[in-house]
Amino acid sequence: MNRELEGRYNQMWENARSQFNQGNCNVDQLIDDEEDHRRGMTLLARPNQKVKEVISNFQNELRRIEPNQYYQPQDDLHLTVLSIISCDTGFELSQINLRDYERMVRECISEPITINFEGITASSSGILVQGFPEGEGLKELRNGLRNKFKSSQLQHSIDCRYKINTAHITIMRFRKPLVDSIKFVKLLDKFRSYSFGTLQISHLHLVFNDWYQRTEIVKKLATFELS
Repeated sequence: MNRELEGRYNQMWENARSQFNQGNCNVDQLIDDEEDHRRGMTLLARPNQKVKEVISNFQNELRRIEPNQYYQPQDDLHLTVLSIISCDTGFELSQINLRDYERMVRECISEPITINFEGITASSSGILVQGFPEGEGLKELRNGLRNKFKSSQLQHSIDCRYKINTAHITIMRFRKPLVDSIKFVKLLDKFRSYSFGTLQISHLHLVFNDWYQRTEIVKKLATFELS
């Protein structure tokens, strides 16, 4: 297991758990806003059905304690490889030449990547399943994409918000204040080291998306096979 990544997840967990114990969380004020027109472009992977089912079972446990939160639907679950254009109001596909983006991604992809999903962590905004990549494939892919795009003239906002270096799946976001923070933290503690399964990423998807990767909004732009 990657000790650096484990340490990052642990730090996130300690910070978030401290907030939850005080009954605090960061409620997303835009999650139900029909006027939220933030759009972007993301390279992502989808979990397999087995992993999705285990996550769904955990979501059901959470829902019994916190029924008013936003639970990522199974079809929306994803692992972000790289946010190429971060969600922003006004971005439209007509502003770019999609073939240039497809070419850049295709030049960087290589062999399949294995992710082990072990335990959960959190931020003040939501709950995440921890992913631990085997080997350096995901890191090398991300760095290759960063270098390609940053040396090009193509529109992008890679690393502008933050530099992604985890392999998590967001499964719940706060849409309301906590109902029962004590029971909530107790349940999270129970799943802190729970195994959610393994994913071998054999395909990546380039998508046009909203902030929450809602299926009804997401447009699949290209699919890439890792081989």
